[in-house]
Amino acid sequence: MSFPNRLDGGTPGGVPSSPEGGYRYWRQRIALAVLVFVAAVSAGVVNVPPSGLSIFESEASAGAFAQPYTVGPSAAPQSASASTTPPPAAAPTATPTPSPALVCPLPSLKPRRGVPASWPIAIQIPSIGVDAAVELAGLDKHGDMQVPVNPCDVAWYKLGAVPGAAGDSVIDGHLDWWTDGPAVFWKLKNVRAGAEIDIIDANGAKLRFKVTTLVSLHRSGEPPGTFTTTGPALLTLYTCAGVWEPGAETYSQRLFVEAVPLHVKG
Repeated sequence: MSFPNRLDGGTPGGVPSSPEGGYRYWRQRIALAVLVFVAAVSAGVVNVPPSGLSIFESEASAGAFAQPYTVGPSAAPQSASASTTPPPAAAPTATPTPSPALVCPLPSLKPRRGVPASWPIAIQIPSIGVDAAVELAGLDKHGDMQVPVNPCDVAWYKLGAVPGAAGDSVIDGHLDWWTDGPAVFWKLKNVRAGAEIDIIDANGAKLRFKVTTLVSLHRSGEPPGTFTTTGPALLTLYTCAGVWEPGAETYSQRLFVEAVPLHVKG
């Protein structure tokens, strides 16, 4: 499939990303696992890695702000027809309302050295309060587009179109995060046609887009022309939507927001 199977923050074992959806079930097990790990470290059975890149950080933190498993520049996400058969569907549950709200630092808008000038480093959507850093995404080991490693960030598909260039520039972001509640695109569903989106590139310049279309599709679907590298410039944002499906361990739908460029600001 072209898009990742989940943008729900990677909840373990299919536990929805809210206290009402399984937190109590996992709390004791997580606490026990932590105690076992601490005991193992104390006994010298487990070696703690040195400080630096953590298990949840991408190579972005190391300077390239790119994620692992990325393949060559000719790669593209798998088509929807190549997706694996999902597990038997379970009765959907209502979309959870995670809490507390996620507090994110403002991204740096300073020009980025050693990065192509046209690459995006930040996104701003004033109408819903989004002001986020941009990670680089390629393909994961399953052939799907990678998702951000930080719930405060979005991720741009670096093997596709650059924002403002010919083709569809695709950016994804999490709806929520199993440990912290709402993530960067929690309010994306509130965007309306005509809303403005600013993409800041590595030179510090802004390219402004205007929202034209919002559409929710089944999690295995995508709008026509998504990921294309030819034709009119387009920006596509997407995240999870719909209801939580325990059997599939993800949400039932994906929300797509399409926007067209307006003008460049210095």
